[in-house]
Amino acid sequence: MRPFKVIPEAGFASVMDGEVAPALAAVRTDGTFTGTGGLSLAWHSYSAGDPSAAVVIVHGFTESGEKYDEMAWYFLSQGWSVYVYDQRGHGASGREVADKTLTHVRRFEDYVDDLELFLDSVVPKGLPLYLYSHSMGGAVAALFLERFPDRFEKAVLSSPMVAPSTGAFPPFVGRAICRFMILFGGARKRIFLSKPYPGIEYFKDSCGSSEPRFSRYELFRRTHPDYQNFSPTYRWTLESLKTCRKILKKGAPERIVTRVQIISAGLDDVVLIPPQKELAGRIRGAGYVLFEGGRHELFFGGDSQMSAYLTQVLSFLSEDDTQAGAPAGDR
Repeated sequence: MRPFKVIPEAGFASVMDGEVAPALAAVRTDGTFTGTGGLSLAWHSYSAGDPSAAVVIVHGFTESGEKYDEMAWYFLSQGWSVYVYDQRGHGASGREVADKTLTHVRRFEDYVDDLELFLDSVVPKGLPLYLYSHSMGGAVAALFLERFPDRFEKAVLSSPMVAPSTGAFPPFVGRAICRFMILFGGARKRIFLSKPYPGIEYFKDSCGSSEPRFSRYELFRRTHPDYQNFSPTYRWTLESLKTCRKILKKGAPERIVTRVQIISAGLDDVVLIPPQKELAGRIRGAGYVLFEGGRHELFFGGDSQMSAYLTQVLSFLSEDDTQAGAPAGDR
């Protein structure tokens, strides 16, 4: 792993906007590709010049590739080019519903098919390929790795949505409600108890622990209507509740030969930790790390957490396969 410097919370926006953003813009390329079903999906990349590897970022629910510019900066510091796309229904990519504050998908496998098409049509061949994913993106990554066990050399699943938290409702109740509403024409409607994009979001309601990081992206969302998807439809909710059975299906995780690191957040109230541990235990040689004081968005942490988290991610991706040891265990 090459040395890197965490961008501190003090003056974070000034450093990102005054130094990092212009440097990233100088090596950025934007484009679109055709996803499954003919939907146009937006992507951008950051070139490392003479890269030693390529990192593909798969973002989470209601996010976009723009949220990962800081992570892209750290990956570039290691000499790796970065490729990221807005998943269908997110950011600048096409949608299957008119309301841009809604997040909808016809079937969860469409996300997986899109990742395959992204790799085939955009990401260049010939370099070691690494995967970095978060939350919903982690579920997409897990299903992809099970379908294509050796497409990536290494993969990080950060707070992966192996199973979403359903709060007071058991998962079977949530699935039953969604199926009932879909049966009566509600597939593309906003689920009950959820609200449209409020126009402004507050740090106290966020999933991270760094207010400067949260505030910078919140301002971006507030001033860019295409990035304001906020709540799910009944179909998206049903599809997300079905992913756990698919990911943990008998024999599925055991097919993966990609070197995998799963990182959990101990204070996560968005996704469940036990299914993440089960997934790690069933993937041959997978590492598992628990950040006990971390919240769901580990990449939006405070200075000390970011230092530890980035060290974990970058050292894993930098590690030569011949030096790989036993799973990392709990932290």
